[in-house]
Amino acid sequence: MPDSGKLPPEVAFLIEAAGSAPSADNSQPWCFDWDGSTLTARVRRRGGFPADYHATTLALGAAAENLAWAMQSLGLDMSSWYLGPPQADGIFAQGPVKGQTNAIEPSSTPLWKLRHTNRLPYRSEIDPDIAHRLAACRVNKVGIRVIAGSGIRQAADWVRQASEVRFQTREVNEWFAASLRYGNSPEEMTDGLHVNTLALPPGGAGLLKLMSDWRRMQWLNRMRAYKLFAAIEAANFQKTPLVVAIIGPSDKAAAFDAGRCLQQVWLRVTEMGLSAHPYYVVTDLLNRLELGSVPTQCMTQALALQDRLRTELGRDDTLHCLLRVGKPVGKIQVSGRLPLNHIMCNAANRS
Repeated sequence: MPDSGKLPPEVAFLIEAAGSAPSADNSQPWCFDWDGSTLTARVRRRGGFPADYHATTLALGAAAENLAWAMQSLGLDMSSWYLGPPQADGIFAQGPVKGQTNAIEPSSTPLWKLRHTNRLPYRSEIDPDIAHRLAACRVNKVGIRVIAGSGIRQAADWVRQASEVRFQTREVNEWFAASLRYGNSPEEMTDGLHVNTLALPPGGAGLLKLMSDWRRMQWLNRMRAYKLFAAIEAANFQKTPLVVAIIGPSDKAAAFDAGRCLQQVWLRVTEMGLSAHPYYVVTDLLNRLELGSVPTQCMTQALALQDRLRTELGRDDTLHCLLRVGKPVGKIQVSGRLPLNHIMCNAANRS
């Protein structure tokens, strides 16, 4: 494989586009190969989420959507490309890079570079036509549902119930704790969730460190702290004029399509000058029910929420992600990305 510093500019452009996609806890679960004619993208485990977990598949779909957008901007023929759920060898995107017709414009900023997560509260005003403008965001059987008004309070209650379970689930707590970054070194800024991106109140970083130790979290939960933390999550979620639900079938292919659909929504709202903040906690609970990894003491609550969602969203589909959308009250630090030479597959295998 050629050295990552010697990649053709169009190949580097494609890899950068795919690698800038959103991923759970900014885990960036991918790597790339270039053999001189074919670009290949493979899943790899980074962070807490397993390579075959729903959140990982969602991220791969988002990376594929960025890749498709970048290929289109270069005028590349996508007809012979594979873009889909990881195959047995981990490949989720692969195809030739040739026939470039459009030059890369260094002065223009691609839309995928402007997209990021802003966790601050959002202003109440929003274009009433936005639902119509997002209606085209769909991939195969996966589409969206726009939630506004009293529906946002309903969705916030889903978040509250799921978060109560999340704060009582050791595995989720430890995965999240492992993703947190507190320092200012260049390495601390390239992956994971830096606390400066989380819109924390004064003392928030110290509280996260306290909660990161599961023994301390258990002690806090004996005083029902999980209810307080979940209420805070729901209150933050509700500070938005609009919520977009990504909804579709529950199979692996649909999860990949949901990632593409989610990124379509995110890029479109970015183009409108708005921000988005994904909430995965409800979907994570639904997946944990399927996997049998919900804590025993939370099963009744988890099943009740599952039944509620089936009633409110339909029994034939599942919720793949929630996005609150709007204009934030301010700017916030953007999560970093691993440099190109760290996401080439040979480099990934050495790390």
